[in-house]
Amino acid sequence: MTPTPNDFLRDPLFQLNAVLWLAQPLPEASTVAPLLHRQGFGVYAIAPLLGPPADVRLAAQTVGIAIQERVRPDVVLSRERDRRFSLVECKASSFEVTSPTAEQARSLLIAAGPRGAEMLGLAPREVSDSLLTFVSREHECEELAQTVSALSLELARSELPAGRSSCLGLTMTAHEVAVEVNAAASDFLGLPVGRNRFIDCEEGSDPRPLYFIPYDPDVTQSPQEAVFCKRVLFERIQSEVIAAVGRSNPPAEVVLESGKLLNSAMFGMYGHWENQDSASHMRRLCRQLMDAITQAANSVSQDAIAFQPGRGWTVNLASEEQHESVLDALTRFSCETLSLRVEPSPSLFDGLEADSTDYTR
Repeated sequence: MTPTPNDFLRDPLFQLNAVLWLAQPLPEASTVAPLLHRQGFGVYAIAPLLGPPADVRLAAQTVGIAIQERVRPDVVLSRERDRRFSLVECKASSFEVTSPTAEQARSLLIAAGPRGAEMLGLAPREVSDSLLTFVSREHECEELAQTVSALSLELARSELPAGRSSCLGLTMTAHEVAVEVNAAASDFLGLPVGRNRFIDCEEGSDPRPLYFIPYDPDVTQSPQEAVFCKRVLFERIQSEVIAAVGRSNPPAEVVLESGKLLNSAMFGMYGHWENQDSASHMRRLCRQLMDAITQAANSVSQDAIAFQPGRGWTVNLASEEQHESVLDALTRFSCETLSLRVEPSPSLFDGLEADSTDYTR
């Protein structure tokens, strides 16, 4: 059953993908209008680990203000021509100034402030301006802005270096998805104030198969939604395996690396992922799927696929007949046979899959 518009709008994974849609170089004929990319913004990093400088942490502790020592914004956008950076955080709803989420927000405000370049590991001259941008449902933005404003005032009173913030509010109808832009976001991002449509859709359509990131272990979802999103990821990886084998000309050896499979399945977004724990989790998922695919292929052609630590999975195709039988097995394999509700456990092979930093497709 397809979630309702409200279900999508409060889902941080939908919000994350909305940001990625807005910042991607998409063709003119696309049903998605990449409004931020047209303003020069692109994805700089996904979930980078940022930490307020030691002197800022000490100053916050001295005045009794709770901040997080390490914080990960969902996405960092940048514009090369003027070195602007926007730290983007997706929220299902607003939060209280006394909640643990407020500690995260304070650290994000500091990261968007004058010490932001230092936290990003850049020289001061490499960051000309920065903004903390929250993304949420449109009717949550007013309350969210009030909360963040109170936190900003609290930091300013304590002379802690904080940056500016804004909120992009998502709305969704049967035929479109739009983003409401306030004055602060308009000034920084260059989008018109008010409602900006960026997706045209048909009534009852499901946008999830089009996600850049179909599954994110850091996002809290319902069990049903997590299973659906994981299946989309697995089906994309399976398609990449089928395509790689299908393109081969026997006799041939096809090498499949977890990093390249994931990057292709995520349309290049895995290469921006800076949360290594999450990246490792994604590689374990890839291995879970590849182990099942290997078993299916080897059941029709013995030792057709083998895992080699440090290299990946090798598909050995000695003849046209073997190529056809293996390809048929890969095509017939169904991700529904996997236990999608069970998370893969760490194994001795963690870190041994090839995860090349060259993600050229």
